[in-house]
Amino acid sequence: GQFSGMMRFEARVEVVTALKKLGLYRGEAENRMRLGRCSRTNDVIEPMLKPQWWVDCSRMAKRAADAVRHGELKIIPEEHNKTWFRWLDNIRDWCVSRQLWWGHRIPAYY
Repeated sequence: GQFSGMMRFEARVEVVTALKKLGLYRGEAENRMRLGRCSRTNDVIEPMLKPQWWVDCSRMAKRAADAVRHGELKIIPEEHNKTWFRWLDNIRDWCVSRQLWWGHRIPAYY
């Protein structure tokens, strides 16, 4: 993009300039937030945006829930069926990139 490769402080100035040129600049406001700082260099620690990879778990969850509903899989004790269905019927996509970033293993089987 237009600001790719710029140092962060330089990019901030250029972003404001670009917004003003486009008529999209809305002004500045004081922000009294605490900034994280490096204990060695005292540099400001800023979040680094990284691409996120997601796994669509809906098909897998449907197959697992249907297996219990159709008797192919049995949950013991049966009281846990309610929890099983609550988890799998309300499944959300899984962000695996966070686990990769921290070195966690992904339970992938073939």
